Amino acid sequence: MGQVLGLIIEKLTTLADAHDKDTLFRKRKAITALFPFAALQERDKQYPILDVFVKTSRACGLLWDHIGPFLETPLNGAGDFSLKRAIMLVSPYISWDERFFGEDMAQAWAATASTIPKEEEIAPSIVDTLFQITYWKLLQPHNHGDVWSWLTLRPPLPPVCSGRYLGSGSGVVRTVRGLEDIGILKSYLLLVWSEWDFLRDGFDEMCNLICEDFSGIEMYPCRADLVERLDQVLGQMNRGLEYLRQSKPEFHETYFQIGRKQYGKLRGILLEEDRKTLEVLTRTYFRLIVHFDLLTPVDVQSPTRHLCVRSLSHIRRSLYPLPTLPVC
Repeated sequence: MGQVLGLIIEKLTTLADAHDKDTLFRKRKAITALFPFAALQERDKQYPILDVFVKTSRACGLLWDHIGPFLETPLNGAGDFSLKRAIMLVSPYISWDERFFGEDMAQAWAATASTIPKEEEIAPSIVDTLFQITYWKLLQPHNHGDVWSWLTLRPPLPPVCSGRYLGSGSGVVRTVRGLEDIGILKSYLLLVWSEWDFLRDGFDEMCNLICEDFSGIEMYPCRADLVERLDQVLGQMNRGLEYLRQSKPEFHETYFQIGRKQYGKLRGILLEEDRKTLEVLTRTYFRLIVHFDLLTPVDVQSPTRHLCVRSLSHIRRSLYPLPTLPVC
């Protein structure tokens, strides 16, 4: 038993390391059939086959659609945490197109993801899957439990990530905005903005929400985080398409150029919001100065006037640079 399992692990590892996607895809039925065994081995802590299974699934891209029956029982309440954890790890590689998995399966998945402990190891898989099922409109907006809070962990997503690509669709943007949670919304943007993908039809809505949801002095810390992320993305893209293709060989030049323009425009909108905020602050401070100057005769050097001037200087020092505000 152990010898046979060792040979299987060795073969799958070789194919995954070689990125032999065509061979893995042809063998996806056999690979999928291994999942119940891999999950049980993980539960019993006997063989590290689940890690190899996940690695192979990632290289393959999609598992066989008939994996559904293997998932249904654990997602509907039966099974221990290790089985549910195994499902979370492989869930990004399930074809969540509603032709194969309906709303009931997505709701069961979301309910499970809402209740299991938040672990950094499974966070990328959960975020990836959450974006996919939201794109396919399988998740009811107001029946999601705590699943969206996984975004606030901001896990790193792999270069090839179906969820991040689909997650920039307009329907996903509207769903996240509808949560009315600025922390989750910011985390969402930090996750879908990536050098590995251009932005889908949700780009225009992202431009609008910056002006509507991230405007004003109180949103300055959020805008600073978003600008920093865009600087990172554009910095990586400035290294060139061939550099990015080392991790994502199929990255098309057209999409690469579209992405650069999109992220540059988003950065410009954020900086324009900063400029507007500073302009408002400057006008406010100027009115304060004029107000205090009118109260004090110009030719009278009174202690009160000096006190006003020192107070205004203190205000300027406290507000330039912008004050430290609670991070959203």
